[in-house]
Amino acid sequence: MRPVNKGSSPYKTISKYADALPFLEKTLGLYCSYCEFPIAHLPEVEHVSAKSKGGDLTNWDNLLLGCKYCNTRKGDKVTPDNQSEYLWPDEDNTALAYTYKDGFVQVNTAALKQVDPSGTRLNKAQKLFDLINLGNIPTPKEKDRRFAQRNTAYELAKDALEDWQKAQGSTPAGLNALKRQIVQNALGHGFFSVWMTVFKDEPDILLALIQAFPGTNQAFFDHDYHPKYI
Repeated sequence: MRPVNKGSSPYKTISKYADALPFLEKTLGLYCSYCEFPIAHLPEVEHVSAKSKGGDLTNWDNLLLGCKYCNTRKGDKVTPDNQSEYLWPDEDNTALAYTYKDGFVQVNTAALKQVDPSGTRLNKAQKLFDLINLGNIPTPKEKDRRFAQRNTAYELAKDALEDWQKAQGSTPAGLNALKRQIVQNALGHGFFSVWMTVFKDEPDILLALIQAFPGTNQAFFDHDYHPKYI
């Protein structure tokens, strides 16, 4: 899950939370803050603490972008009273908390136990994972497209890695052009963490991805651009 840095509120006041959408788009890009699904169509301003349960309607700290799948599953389950029981991509090291193996999302149990032997962070990560059903494999009747599109991104990323490896030894101009193509492909198909996982041994691409996806919090990545153990 991509960790993000929204910064301070870019607006002085807004009267409707929907008016925050262009600010969130500019700050985070049109990607779900949870599953990383690209949401160019019908993006939803998502309240971390549900507005129906006392969450602030327009406060920048309570707003993220959500796809319809995550937003629906999350519903009104998070309140100001239980919000601290979960990890959040604009507050926590979600790059380390979740891992992608063969295109499937998993809680990164081993890493979380290493940085927090008490198990608190692991419990919070699992609660968010369950809250939005991040590992859902939909049945044919389900309209949850996250799994299929994540797998598409995974296959595209693997093909792009093969092209990148074959191109080693090419001119710097040729490599830069291919790097731009890979990054544009990633931006178009979304699922930042899938691309970061596939290109884990290619620091030039990792840095380019971190810099290209708006709002990615580089503080949670080490000098090789892998999730930092903090």
